[in-house]
Amino acid sequence: MLIMSDTRRDADVAIGAVGRDLALLSWTAERGMRLPAAAEHAYAALVAAAAERGMVPLQERVFGDLQAAPLVTRARADALRAAGVDWPAPATFVEGSPAEHAGLAGIHLIAARGRALPLSEGERTYGTLVETAEARLLGLSDVGRRRADRLAPGPAEEASAAIDAAEQLLAREGFSFRDVARTWFYLRDILDWYGPFNAVRNQAFRRMGLTGPSGDGKIPASTGIEGRNARGGWCALDLIAVQPRPGSGCSLRRLHNRRQNEASEYGSAFARAMELRLGGSRLILVSGTAAIDERGATVHVGNFEAQTRVTLDAVQALLEGAGARLEDVRQATAFLKNPCDLRSFRSIAAGSGLADAPLVTCVADVCREDLLFEIDATAVVHGPGR
Repeated sequence: MLIMSDTRRDADVAIGAVGRDLALLSWTAERGMRLPAAAEHAYAALVAAAAERGMVPLQERVFGDLQAAPLVTRARADALRAAGVDWPAPATFVEGSPAEHAGLAGIHLIAARGRALPLSEGERTYGTLVETAEARLLGLSDVGRRRADRLAPGPAEEASAAIDAAEQLLAREGFSFRDVARTWFYLRDILDWYGPFNAVRNQAFRRMGLTGPSGDGKIPASTGIEGRNARGGWCALDLIAVQPRPGSGCSLRRLHNRRQNEASEYGSAFARAMELRLGGSRLILVSGTAAIDERGATVHVGNFEAQTRVTLDAVQALLEGAGARLEDVRQATAFLKNPCDLRSFRSIAAGSGLADAPLVTCVADVCREDLLFEIDATAVVHGPGR
């Protein structure tokens, strides 16, 4: 099985390989690049990189100004048509404005090789199922669209409907939330209803038997961040689920962080990270992480640089517990509450193990008013590990 040991760049796309059948593809905006050229350049490069490897996206996140969504969608369709390939599930376009200019901040793909089947209902496609020799891999894209025609009375109810829709789509293919390795929740006006969102997620996971006194704790890693979506909904939900084939060596494992307590201890039902073993490598899916101490309290209120350093230290500690480090990060997204902190962040990142990581940086509120920075990441380590 071919393994690439380091991130490399093809036509401005950073490629971090997990194995022959899975790769992380990222495009990040260069300074001065404006629409529509940025979108055309991004998708020409991404489609070419995926097509060269015979891969399709399991999960695809686009970060940029909402006004850019039509141009990006058109550029994506043009690039796919020119290459003669089909990516059946649409990308999830999330408002993640670049800190320096309008337009497109970046694009992350998790792509897989194998027999690919679209998950469709009528004219809508919600995800892609890829069958490989080692596992069944399923990605869902903005499943809230499934209930978009039935207006929910409020944001929490819409989030509940999105989780229910995901559960139903998973079940159609023989999966459940116990198979979910990673979720991404993008919440419009997050600071107004993050508490009710957590209550909804907690209730759903208790009902599924994942949490509570009789739960088995098999909750996924997650990002929950500010992000309006192009359809105007309150909640966009993406996820990736994995079913290992018997005897394949593929597995999922929940990870813990010695620097931070479990999120469930302060009311948020997500794992600090999940480890996916696949293709002789380990994919470490790090949840959205911010400046929270071992008791769940925000630290260094009002100090962006201190919060950022504490956050990166926490991510480093989590990775070290799994035999990895920041230098192993192959895909990351940084969220700044205030665009004026971009220069400070770049300076800190340049001095950390993230200096060469494929990193999309955008502006977004974090889940607490006093948190100024959050980052999620995916690291790749080759070999059996711990």
